[in-house]
Amino acid sequence: MNNHNNISNFVTNSKRILSCYWYNTLELLAIKTKYFNKLLLNWRKPVFIKEIKMTNITKNDKILLIGCGIFPTETIIIAQETNAKITGIDNSPKAVKLARKYVKKIGLSELVKIEHADGINYELKDFNVVFVAINVYPINAVLNHLSKNLKKGSKVMCKSNKDDILFILKQEKIEKKFSVAKRLQNPRSQSFLLIKKQ
Repeated sequence: MNNHNNISNFVTNSKRILSCYWYNTLELLAIKTKYFNKLLLNWRKPVFIKEIKMTNITKNDKILLIGCGIFPTETIIIAQETNAKITGIDNSPKAVKLARKYVKKIGLSELVKIEHADGINYELKDFNVVFVAINVYPINAVLNHLSKNLKKGSKVMCKSNKDDILFILKQEKIEKKFSVAKRLQNPRSQSFLLIKKQ
């Protein structure tokens, strides 16, 4: 059974790694050209707005986004829509450097902080809302970290490829630590709002 779990985790994380390379290419184009910037922003914004409404974010929430990427659209949209302060993290130094530069360029440095860090061990005590990008891997390790270190009642908005989030919650035996409050079907993914139970 353990071998089966390892193979399943490998497949799930491989899909997320591939999507990471795909999104990095798109995001690099988006910070370099107005056309791709507008295209990617217009593609992503409707989903992000729905996620913000699902989580009922206020400006008093402490928000973390794991996997902010080169073009940190979700961190930017959350800050613009809610006036809340948000920290975006990414484990790629190059992505962090470019994301910081972009946030400064559009004048959102007071609300958006970008850090080089990893979602598998980042300090969570100050956050009550966490967003997890679709290209974050190893997703099983990130969800385990969230299950052990978030406070009860914290919200986690996870992007999912073909229900991989639900699969990982069950496989890692952490489904009892979260309730699935809401589900959003996006054009190419799903978004799951999880609430930390214990």
